[in-house]
Amino acid sequence: MPGPRMGKPWRSPPSTSCSGKMWWLLLWGVLQACPTQGFVLLAQQHPQQFSSPGYPEPYLKGQESALDIQAPEGFAVRLVFQDFDLEPSQDCEGDSVTISANGKDLSRLCGQQGSPLGSCPSPREFVSSGRRLHLTFRTRSTLENKSAHLHRGFLAVYQAVDLDECASQRDFSEDNPQPQCQHLCHNYIGGYFCSCLPGYELQKDKHSCRAECSNRLFTEPSGFISSLEYPQPYPPDLRCNYSIRVERGLTLHLKFLEPFEIDDHQQVHCPYDQLQIYASGKNLGEFCGTQKPPDLDTRSNAVDLLFFTDESGDSRGWKLHYTTEIIKCPQPKTLDEFTIIQDLQPQYQFRDYFIVSCKEGYQLVEGNKALPSFTAVCQDDGTWHRAMPRCKIKDCGQPRSLPNGDFHYTTAKGVNTYQAGIQYHCHEPYYKMHTRAGVSESTRGMYTCTAQGIWKNEQEGEKIPRCLPVCGKPVHPVEQKQRIIGGQKAKLGNFPWQALTSIHGRGGGALLGDRWILTAAHTLNPKGHNAQNNVSQNVFLGHTNVEEIMKLTNHPVRRVIIHPDYRQDEAHNFDGDIALLELENSVTLGPNLLPICLPDNETFYDKGLMGYVSGFGIMEERIADDLRFVRLPVAKREACERWLREKNRPDVFSQNMFCAGDPMLKQDACQGDSGGVFAVRDPHSDRWVATGIVSWGIGCSRGYGFYTKLLNYVDWIKKEMEQKD
Repeated sequence: MPGPRMGKPWRSPPSTSCSGKMWWLLLWGVLQACPTQGFVLLAQQHPQQFSSPGYPEPYLKGQESALDIQAPEGFAVRLVFQDFDLEPSQDCEGDSVTISANGKDLSRLCGQQGSPLGSCPSPREFVSSGRRLHLTFRTRSTLENKSAHLHRGFLAVYQAVDLDECASQRDFSEDNPQPQCQHLCHNYIGGYFCSCLPGYELQKDKHSCRAECSNRLFTEPSGFISSLEYPQPYPPDLRCNYSIRVERGLTLHLKFLEPFEIDDHQQVHCPYDQLQIYASGKNLGEFCGTQKPPDLDTRSNAVDLLFFTDESGDSRGWKLHYTTEIIKCPQPKTLDEFTIIQDLQPQYQFRDYFIVSCKEGYQLVEGNKALPSFTAVCQDDGTWHRAMPRCKIKDCGQPRSLPNGDFHYTTAKGVNTYQAGIQYHCHEPYYKMHTRAGVSESTRGMYTCTAQGIWKNEQEGEKIPRCLPVCGKPVHPVEQKQRIIGGQKAKLGNFPWQALTSIHGRGGGALLGDRWILTAAHTLNPKGHNAQNNVSQNVFLGHTNVEEIMKLTNHPVRRVIIHPDYRQDEAHNFDGDIALLELENSVTLGPNLLPICLPDNETFYDKGLMGYVSGFGIMEERIADDLRFVRLPVAKREACERWLREKNRPDVFSQNMFCAGDPMLKQDACQGDSGGVFAVRDPHSDRWVATGIVSWGIGCSRGYGFYTKLLNYVDWIKKEMEQKD
């Protein structure tokens, strides 16, 4: 016998071929054996077809079968009747199809299109509220032939469609066990999810919401912040923390809106609920009541709002609008009239800077520290990263002392600051300032404290002048009329250049400049002696008495320079008999210690020109205790040569020598005077010039004396004195 076709794929109604009938007869046989046993169809998203037993042939009477259509999780079942033809009855008490879900009958259907009795779908779709839809097909038994009626039954289409769980908030049920979303429900294909209003947090059950405002962060440059539910009453027992963090260099402005309403007390300030505001950790106030806070410039890029409430109250809360503005720094102001702010701007903001300099002659100082330059930058807290410096007048410091000279102030005494002036001068008459041609000593010695804090001369810059020794200008020169046979004791200051040497015995020398001694080479390397390197060299200056001069400082010798032409091994050849001793330290010149000058022309060797020879040598067969001198004429060269021939002497009388004296006079230089100089006064310059060095002779006071001709060695002397060791 025919049976229902259940769960067959979507297509046109099947033919009554043998194979189709046999399948549905088998299925209907199963349902007949257990007429109330359910059969489950799994709905998919593409439509599928099923029909009553035997459709489109008339169904059998006296049968009941049940069918469940089930969709996947998150989907509902959609059912559409394409053809419906059941026996009509009043209230469908006869043959019927009952559709139910969640244990409740949704609809009972019977009849056919246009039938006055029954309830036909005509056409109608049914969508389950959950994922299941239950169908019951009942036919009433009759005493008549069960196949005598002509009703076909039904043909329907089912499919799984998205379940809109959010369409309505339903009660819990066995088929829909999900609880309601407390705040917001969001549907998606195959499911849904719940969310909460701002200020609330979704709980673990994923449906309920709880007020949560303990860590709200705002980073936009402007926005609105409000208490929960504003302007409705805020929830009880809140511990809210709203943090605003914007970029460095921005300051936050807070503007509260109306209404502002936080529970308060008439006598106690904010005992129940309160709003606290902090900017960079600094408390800006605690607020409550109905008076909104004033507009606030927090001068900070970090603001925290703490809102605490108790368990009761119905105040509406608060709302604020925050904005940002780039931070500004105060206008820089100088601390004195000498400070200059370069390119002063009307306003400075974050990352702007200004540069400070001083007027000419002033120095930037920060505390006690001098600054080469100064720049201050506007920081993100609205302050300058460095305090304004001061400008202090440039101080050139104490002027450098001038060796053998001094200075005096041409401006206020002891003031060494910008534009102060000094005048250097040398200790005259012993020293004279070295100047360029055409420049006076006054101009050369004038220095001014410059804007750079340095003493400077207009021509020479920072270099201080040099005080050179004045040569050949004794304060107490020997009197020209003196002429005593055998010599005479000198007075202090007569021959201030005179040196006493003690090397290989007593010898003499003359001061050149302030650290050189001119002497004869043979006093250092005597004829007939082997050269010795470890011989002590003692030099004394500044007195005419041997005992007194030795009480004065012994001047150590730094360097010994012997002329390369001197031959120690040639006993009768004193050519090149000249040497220089460089002292370790310069000597201080004075009336008893002055240098002698060097010759510059041949007139100093004219026949008969009178000169002076001084020394601490032998006098009358004994060593002198005091400096003595003799006055001798320059002799004619031919007379000296003739005299040597008469004596049958083999001694060399070269062009680097001259002779002085007169065989008729009993005065001459003698042993111990060697190295001393033949001094001549230049009448044109009024200076004393050393024209020769006491070199050699035949006995004492027995004829002519022979001297190294200094004019021939001036270039060598100057070269050695200028050469650095």
